[in-house]
Amino acid sequence: MDIGSKIKQLRTKKLMTQSELAGAEITRNMLSRIENGAALPSLGTIAYLAGRLGVPAGYLLSEGEEEFIYNKTAVMKNIRRAYTDGNFELCRDICLSSFNEFDDELELILTDCCLGVAETYMKEGRLRNARDYLDEALVHSANTMFNTVTQKNSIAVMFELLKEISPALDSNETDTVISDDLIHPAIFDSILCKYITVILDKDKYDAFVDDLSKNQKNSLSEKDKLFALHLKARNLIQNKNYSAALKILTETTDSDEVPPRLLLYLACSDMEICFREMNDYKGAYEFSQNKIEILEHMLAEN
Repeated sequence: MDIGSKIKQLRTKKLMTQSELAGAEITRNMLSRIENGAALPSLGTIAYLAGRLGVPAGYLLSEGEEEFIYNKTAVMKNIRRAYTDGNFELCRDICLSSFNEFDDELELILTDCCLGVAETYMKEGRLRNARDYLDEALVHSANTMFNTVTQKNSIAVMFELLKEISPALDSNETDTVISDDLIHPAIFDSILCKYITVILDKDKYDAFVDDLSKNQKNSLSEKDKLFALHLKARNLIQNKNYSAALKILTETTDSDEVPPRLLLYLACSDMEICFREMNDYKGAYEFSQNKIEILEHMLAEN
């Protein structure tokens, strides 16, 4: 990118007019000629404009790899703040709007950001959005030299649940197949991924409870605790204690903390099972209809 284009790009990002950037040192007409490539600025003018734009003068003079490094240095503070705050969608947007190409570090950051956004959409029941962000995370994870095994395991687990809900939600990027050694709850930091591993394999319930009690139970948000409560009901269903399971499921769905839509869908599925096994077919039909209605909303949302 030539020096005039860099100046114009930085000016427009800061929402500055040419007159505001030109200030008292140069004319607006001269700045316009510089931005259009019709005039080359002196070193003094470069230093002046760089100061008003808040970038090192060397950035305006840099080319190729040096330009990328200067650009990365300038925006990394904002990327780091958004990432550490857990604002993954904003962090992703900053990366995509600031760079035309990404190094290994940025590819890793984008992998984590897309995965974080996908988890949020999974919980909200915006399943097509979740699928798209998981696919984007796969692309970025393939483009970094850093180890992304944990991220790929999380992606694979979430895709497995998406496919169980609807085959139309499978990955557009790759075949996602989970082997048994990848679905132990302890390998995941995310409560959602821990939860999904148990949903996929009820034999993992005890492992989940052990891991949760040792590491995360007291640190969970009230909303995330609902996932653990639901799995307690799942275990009761597995042991054919349907009335006790139904009581816990009702506690989960009627919580003061509004359940995530994904959890609500799975809980309604289990309530249908409980009513059916207790020969209450009216109740089973009611929750079957609720489940279908929730699924239709989840598949329709983008």
